[in-house]
Amino acid sequence: MGFLWVLLGIIVVGNLGVVGGLFLLSRHAVRVGRRLIGNARRRLELDGESQAPSREAEDVTVETMDEQPRTSSGKRPKAPAGASAPASGASASANHHGYTRLDVDAGATAETISAVMRNYVNDPVLGRRARGVIETLESADHRRESLFAELDGTFQRGTISWDKFAGPAYAALDSVLRNSALLANRIQAFDSAGYLRLREDLAAEAEDGEAHHSETRQRRLQLYREMLESLDTLQDTNEGLLLELDKLVTELSTINGPGQGEKSDQIIDEIRRLVDEAKYYRQIGQ
Repeated sequence: MGFLWVLLGIIVVGNLGVVGGLFLLSRHAVRVGRRLIGNARRRLELDGESQAPSREAEDVTVETMDEQPRTSSGKRPKAPAGASAPASGASASANHHGYTRLDVDAGATAETISAVMRNYVNDPVLGRRARGVIETLESADHRRESLFAELDGTFQRGTISWDKFAGPAYAALDSVLRNSALLANRIQAFDSAGYLRLREDLAAEAEDGEAHHSETRQRRLQLYREMLESLDTLQDTNEGLLLELDKLVTELSTINGPGQGEKSDQIIDEIRRLVDEAKYYRQIGQ
């Protein structure tokens, strides 16, 4: 019986020893695992030392640079004299005025047309033509006053004779105004700088013997010249109308003389022809 208790004690002590050993072994394993994890963390930290530590984004203010530096007073310095001037003569003639479409039916008058043309009187290509438009409108206004003063002094307003002369006169003056508006629009649309550059380039190529390489630009130059010719043609028509109005004023002062009626009819017919011609030029230009 005593032997059994001894054997039972040995078994119990042995089991306790095994349990205790397993407990100690598990604690050692936990310690080893923690040490390995710590070593791994330190290694990762050492590997990442070349990178900046992460942090929350902060608001950053970016200052924009002025196109031009400012002086100590805060003002931008002025450009030197002549800095904005074109380098070449062709560029100096460039047309920098805004385009203003002039339409008599929309309210354009001799005053508004002349105001626009004054911007072009110094243009090397268009200046003469712009001055021609202004002078034509001034002459037309003078013709209007003199013609109708003479007409009112010769005939009773509203009679058949008065209407015979007044109708063509009104048509001629209206045609001059419309032609002048069309001329002003075409003058504004013409590229003087481009025309001068092209003409100079082609002249230089001709001197170098390279004119055969410029067929396209030759056609462009021809187009420029045709546009200028159309301006001159309209101006000639206006001058012809003014001339006939001058003749009509002269005829009115001698209307009762022999053969004057036939001559005045010829003048009226010529005015009508010029008015119709001007209408044709306006239509093909639209």
